Amino acid sequence: MSTFSRFCPDCGVAVNSDQARFCIACGAPLRRATTAGEGQSDPTPTVQLPNARIAQQVIGGTVKLPALGAVPPGFWAFDHAPGPEDVVAIYPPLRPVRDGWSGLVGRGWIALGSDMHAGRKRFHFRTEVPWFPAPGCGGGLRLIVEVSASAQAMEGRERRGFRFGVGRNGPMGVVSAHWLDAAGQHLADQPLPQIQIMAPPRVPRVSDFAEQPIELSAREAMVWVGESQAVGAYHLLRDQQLVQEHTPVGRGITLIPLREGREGPRPWWGRVIAGVLPHRYRARVLRPFRCTLAEWEAQLRQITSEARTLGLDLEPALAAEWWLDRYGYDGVLFSAAQQRYQVERVVIVFRRAQLARIRD
Repeated sequence: MSTFSRFCPDCGVAVNSDQARFCIACGAPLRRATTAGEGQSDPTPTVQLPNARIAQQVIGGTVKLPALGAVPPGFWAFDHAPGPEDVVAIYPPLRPVRDGWSGLVGRGWIALGSDMHAGRKRFHFRTEVPWFPAPGCGGGLRLIVEVSASAQAMEGRERRGFRFGVGRNGPMGVVSAHWLDAAGQHLADQPLPQIQIMAPPRVPRVSDFAEQPIELSAREAMVWVGESQAVGAYHLLRDQQLVQEHTPVGRGITLIPLREGREGPRPWWGRVIAGVLPHRYRARVLRPFRCTLAEWEAQLRQITSEARTLGLDLEPALAAEWWLDRYGYDGVLFSAAQQRYQVERVVIVFRRAQLARIRD
């Protein structure tokens, strides 16, 4: 049997009538919630928070809280701490997997044993997630939130983590929370805010888009790139395979410059054997991040440190993707790249639509 959700999936406002079709607060359509066995539940709500340019997903057992107005770590700019009328956002240590997220023992989670549930073995996990105000604000208090998760397995199997899919309520929930003062002492009488569990920012790149490079003549491709900062023409690091790679800056496509004079029309003999020669590309990169390949290691340490100041416990590749997106970079230009790529300069783009393939 299906019923209307008692809360708006977009703004979290309570819905007083099961006949309502639209939220009176934000106007969003009210989708039917299904019971177990009736198929997928409502899509996961998303919200735009100030620590990323992309919409982030509300997950776990807090989806009925208001999605708008949740304050992530590092953004509370008042002298007092948030109270019961406020909503704070926390980020458990999660990593993206295909169509969802996962949490693992040793990567922020601890195992708490197992029990039997509905004829299956259920494993339990816990983690502590901090929330904190902006520097010098909130009375110097820190909120420590204990979050639980669970995963089932067939009898005789073991689990060292859990996984859940996008568009389904995750297995996580808030177990307890308490305030600590600036000296780390427990404050038993300090009122608690409402706590929203969020998935870390997940930046779309390469394979997240159903797109391919445009195919143009050499002259058309030169016009198409416009004011691109990635001058010249390129071939792929992986020859003919236009695939998503794991690069030093996260997921991307690595381009190697062609020698000068090879970006125009190929001679007749080049067209004859074009099927065995690497494809040639031009890249439209309007706002690249530039540094030497050696400098990136120090930059990445700074990036992960900045992410932690905003409550984001991200692996280096995810932190790089988040940071580059947050500051609006659409590619990376590495110089002095000989040690890894055997060339002086390489370009990394984040989407296939940034490429034009030069027609032979």
